[in-house]
Amino acid sequence: MTGEVTETQGPVFDLLRPDNFSESFEIACSESVEMLSATVSVSDMPLLGRKAMAAQTKDDTTVAPQEKPAKPSLLDLGIPPDQSQGNAEAQARLDKRSHMLKIHQTLGLITLIPMIATIFAGGSAGAHGSTSSRDLHGALGLVTAGMYITTASYAIRAPSVPGMEVRGPIRVHKALAWVHAAGMILTPILGAMARSQLDRGEKVHGIATAHSAVADVTVAAYAAAIGSVALKF
Repeated sequence: MTGEVTETQGPVFDLLRPDNFSESFEIACSESVEMLSATVSVSDMPLLGRKAMAAQTKDDTTVAPQEKPAKPSLLDLGIPPDQSQGNAEAQARLDKRSHMLKIHQTLGLITLIPMIATIFAGGSAGAHGSTSSRDLHGALGLVTAGMYITTASYAIRAPSVPGMEVRGPIRVHKALAWVHAAGMILTPILGAMARSQLDRGEKVHGIATAHSAVADVTVAAYAAAIGSVALKF
């Protein structure tokens, strides 16, 4: 070998002529620019689409506010008018009863004051007492009797409510009422008999001697009746 380098060159293919390639590229670019520069006018939109958009906008602006549902009446709830009227009357009776019994309780507490005062005044109205002491004892007794009758009238005249259950404290209160009611009848009668005997200069005798004991039992039963309504059992 002589050390010479031989350059081997393969076949060369000239697919496009320089003048034709340049001309074709210019034509292609021109057509692409014309396509990209095309504009779309709003007037070319379909008429049906424009009407649909307008109708949708009108519906959104003209929707009427939803009305509040009306409250159901008693008839809608299945309660006839005559039955609802009966419930109203029963409620009115219950309210009147509660009001009168509250007055009864208030007057009952007030009545306890002259009742206790009468007991204390009776200690000086005995055989060795003065006429003025006896008069004071009798006056306090009349005040107590008047207050007692007024207090009892509110409990007696209070309208009853059918089906109302009587609880334990109320039963005790009513049972004690029979005791102090009987005592409030007997006490002034026995007191009048004792006063008549003392005014004649006689010693108190007979059934009139029970005046003080009956009065004490009456006050005790009356105070227990007041205390019973404060208990819950």
